[in-house]
Amino acid sequence: GGDVSLVLMGTKLMPLPDDPRVRFAGTLSDSERFHALAAATVVVVPSPYESLSLLALEAFAVGTPVLANARSEVLVEHCQRSQAGLYYANRWEFIEALKFLTGNRSLADAMGRNGKAYVDRHYRWNTILSKYERMFARLKKQSDYYNFRQRTFGTFLQDVRRQGLSATLAERR
Repeated sequence: GGDVSLVLMGTKLMPLPDDPRVRFAGTLSDSERFHALAAATVVVVPSPYESLSLLALEAFAVGTPVLANARSEVLVEHCQRSQAGLYYANRWEFIEALKFLTGNRSLADAMGRNGKAYVDRHYRWNTILSKYERMFARLKKQSDYYNFRQRTFGTFLQDVRRQGLSATLAERR
């Protein structure tokens, strides 16, 4: 029961049922995709072969919980660490998890907030840059890593932060 629609985005790889609740949006621009993800009650991530899952992270970033395939260890870990998604191992679990998320708006909203916080904590640009800077600083200190007074990727990232990408690139031409 309930008033739920399935909206598919991307490239159509198979015939779709002739059902008014199944809609195909096609390939969307980045802006349209983010608006669609934000408007969704839940984003289903069915692939069992995810290595990072940009779709799940994008859904988290806009505050939409995910329903993920439990055969993907990466998706299960994202759901557990973020507390922003559920995962299913079979058809029955999928149906029950979908009913649960669509029937508990306050819980879905809380999961959406958890997803935003998770992305902010682990995947924002400044966070990623800081992780790389720390890694390169550690590498630079290794005795077998000769780079005394030479520019490194770490110093490149520091310069980008300090003076911007255009100025950093211009300085290195």
